[in-house]
Amino acid sequence: MIGTFIHNNKKRFLIHAAVLLSIAVLFSLILLASLEPVFSFGIFLKYLLQAITSIFLLLAPPIYATIYWLIPSFIVKKKHIKYTGIVVVLILVWGYVLGIGEPWMDEHWFGQPKQEASLQMGVAGMFFILIVTTLLHLSYKWFVQLSTIKQIENDQLHLELSSLKNQINPHFFFNTLNNLYALSLEKSDETPSVILKLSEMMRYTIYDCKEPKVSILNEITYLENFISLQKVRHHKRGNITFKNEIVNSDVQLAPMLLIVFLENAFKHGFDLIEKDAFINLSLKIEKNRLHFYIENNFIKTEDGHQTGIGLENVKRRLSLIYPKTHELKVVKSKNLFSVDLKLYVS
Repeated sequence: MIGTFIHNNKKRFLIHAAVLLSIAVLFSLILLASLEPVFSFGIFLKYLLQAITSIFLLLAPPIYATIYWLIPSFIVKKKHIKYTGIVVVLILVWGYVLGIGEPWMDEHWFGQPKQEASLQMGVAGMFFILIVTTLLHLSYKWFVQLSTIKQIENDQLHLELSSLKNQINPHFFFNTLNNLYALSLEKSDETPSVILKLSEMMRYTIYDCKEPKVSILNEITYLENFISLQKVRHHKRGNITFKNEIVNSDVQLAPMLLIVFLENAFKHGFDLIEKDAFINLSLKIEKNRLHFYIENNFIKTEDGHQTGIGLENVKRRLSLIYPKTHELKVVKSKNLFSVDLKLYVS
């Protein structure tokens, strides 16, 4: 079992060994520079062997026992009493080994002057080692867990945005196909041009809107095409005005945001009024703020003036894509429904 574990974690062992050897080399160089007036490879090698034995025989065992046994088996599983008991025993036992073994190895293996063994120094050293090791390892695990949670949240965000965006297209297709059906029943001469315009709009929603951001100019063209299509169908119902003050801009925004408000104005207002219906919308950019406003009149129905899935959808998209960079104000008065959107774009 141990052989299999070592084989499966061979790369990790090699990396850890390389790190520990690097620490031994660095520590040896520091000792050599501080204690010896002249560099000597022989003395450096002696310091290096001394550091390697101390790190691998005296320091590594309690460190790895803490990381790979104590923390996973007791702290992670919230067995704090057992963990405390084992740590106390480990500090006392290995503190004794450290306090006795370090002076003995220095004297008998490396010819250092005899030093008095100190159980107190060994216990203090073990206490410091376990505290630092535990804090560093838990901090590292916390950082990894936080990064993992953040990645999961980002993945869920992308999935939700993709789902919300996919909900837009069927809703739009349903409405526009109804429009085209109505035109065909009327045998309108404008049917071919409307089909072409509708094809361009569908191409935009299917291909261009795959990107997370699109040009504001393309969105404006889409709005204008949609209004033109609706005017063909509802030319006797009322007036539709679009005041666009954006002529040339490199501003980009999430696709299919503004059209939802326009569709809502038709679905719950213009389509239900026989005459004197109106929709007024305006769009402009002031510095880095895009300002979109739309208002429409409506008649009261048994269910009231419903906002529907479309508006809830776009509210959710705004909260996900522009969490702190948008202001949305929806107002419903006696017979007037308005939406005021301010979007801060770079």
